Amino acid sequence: MKINKLLNINCKKKINKYKNNKYIPGVIYNKNFNLQFYISLSEINKIINKKKYIIYLIINNNKHICLIKDIQYNVLRNKILHIDLYKININKPFISFINIKLIGKSIGVSKGAICNTPLKKIKIKTILKYYPKYFKINITNLDIGDKIYIKDLLENNKHIKFLHPNNQIIVSIKMLKITKEE
Repeated sequence: MKINKLLNINCKKKINKYKNNKYIPGVIYNKNFNLQFYISLSEINKIINKKKYIIYLIINNNKHICLIKDIQYNVLRNKILHIDLYKININKPFISFINIKLIGKSIGVSKGAICNTPLKKIKIKTILKYYPKYFKINITNLDIGDKIYIKDLLENNKHIKFLHPNNQIIVSIKMLKITKEE
């Protein structure tokens, strides 16, 4: 798994100096750890554009492996305000949400049905070694009425614990009901 390059972060308390120089505040946390920092906006934008969720950080010569938990935005200005990171231990399981990526065009959609995805992200528990970038789901062979459940992902992901019921629907192909008015 490729992980972002090491980032150098300054941990000084001169807030206005950093904000004026395009740095944003952030926090690294886990059960026994809490560290505030500032990071350049350009580095955060590179991470977001590459869709990296796990990054290595060097803060005051200490290495940290972190998972991006939350990025807060100013929606009116489309500007990043703050980032929250969760420190990961390489050998201990952690909980995260993983995106779903649908591949192909469903047979049912070709017939006029719609592809419904009630889950946009799947909550899992795993160690860093088995952490997936996303779950790729091929929907090419799905016809009207077909569904894919969490239990369908279990076979290929034996080192991942899914934190949803096995009968939770991930993708379904269904017809829209059209009603006529008289």
